[in-house]
Amino acid sequence: MKQNILIVLILFLLCGCGVSTDFKQINEFMSQGDCNSTIELLKESKDDYGSKAELLFLLDSAMINMQCGNHSEANKLFQDAEALAQELWSESISQNAAAMVTNDNALSYSGEDFERAMINLFNSIAYLKSKDLDGALIECRKLDVLLSTYNEKYKTNKNVYKEDAFGRYISAILNEADREVDDAYIDYYKAFKIYGNYTKHYGTQIPKILIEDLLRVAKAADRLSEAKRLIRNYRSFKVVDYRKARKLGKIVFIHLNGHSPIKIDKKFTVASPKGPVSVAFPEYSVDYADCRNSNMVVSSGNQTITKKTYLVEDINKIAVKALADRKARIMVKAIARAAIKQVVNKGVSDKIGGVGGLLFRVGFNVFNSTVLEKADVRTWRTLPGEIYMTRAYVKPGPIEVSVSKCGFNKKLENFSIKAGETRFVIYNSIYE
Repeated sequence: MKQNILIVLILFLLCGCGVSTDFKQINEFMSQGDCNSTIELLKESKDDYGSKAELLFLLDSAMINMQCGNHSEANKLFQDAEALAQELWSESISQNAAAMVTNDNALSYSGEDFERAMINLFNSIAYLKSKDLDGALIECRKLDVLLSTYNEKYKTNKNVYKEDAFGRYISAILNEADREVDDAYIDYYKAFKIYGNYTKHYGTQIPKILIEDLLRVAKAADRLSEAKRLIRNYRSFKVVDYRKARKLGKIVFIHLNGHSPIKIDKKFTVASPKGPVSVAFPEYSVDYADCRNSNMVVSSGNQTITKKTYLVEDINKIAVKALADRKARIMVKAIARAAIKQVVNKGVSDKIGGVGGLLFRVGFNVFNSTVLEKADVRTWRTLPGEIYMTRAYVKPGPIEVSVSKCGFNKKLENFSIKAGETRFVIYNSIYE
């Protein structure tokens, strides 16, 4: 009997809890542009994440440092997060055993598949911000390998998110910047195909600028006829000739917008031979930003170029669909966990016997439904909800880049661009 009571006490200890970091305060500091206070708050909040959410602490710290311009620190934190995520991907037997009798909060959080992929994507963006194009390209390649590995892992209930269109698009731009025309064409071609999948599952249309890029590089790679077979009304697209483009500067504008979705706890009841049992699973709650569209404005001498941005990555919809793809796997585990808890409940209540045993059984069921059976709602809270992009070709020389967004204009950067040079401008409106 003492052994069974000990099991129940262990359940209390293992039930786990969520991250208690003050994201409201983080958002307020960032909206005021107070990076120092935000970073300091994150450091002070490390214990609030708990020992089971170290990955989230690294991810939030990396993202905030990237947004605050601490590029080398962001790269280091993203690399640490990548290593930890890989280590946690195969959870230990002891951790899984604990989760089977409590909930997934007893496990160290290893991230959703798409979140682990976003580590490489945003580390690539951090490299772009620091003008390390080679480092950015390496991260894009790692992203592609990672998603292929995940796709091979699942025999059934495979993820729809098995390739990243935006990551492939960035890879294409970087290869073109290196004058690797054949590699650039392959990446543009694959990005086009992946966006077809995005359109089907997320409603994200193939960006017009991608089609123009594909046609331009296809001609240079002597594969124009192949590219034309993909594109309806290809003659309607205005394509900058590849040779002419090499004599101009290229500005790629990436806009990070809105907050990514958060997870909420959902419960439902299923029938079993021993009576109804409560099962919990997570669900994403999406809150789209009020202002979503933007334009890049480039001023050079007396010339002003305005370019509309295009949605290239809807992280909100990727997250929702990825969790839906995982739902079948979650439910199998949740129902098995409920069955194990019933066995524990019956074993202890039978040992106690009589009225005491009955009271224990009722009390355990209440405790299970209100405390033990909780969905794992931990998530990467500092991700943007959407990514937009555009690009422009400009004459070499000094330029000013601004953003026009929902009725206001904001100057971003001034620099001088050379012929054949590709420059990236990253604009973050997550906290505006």
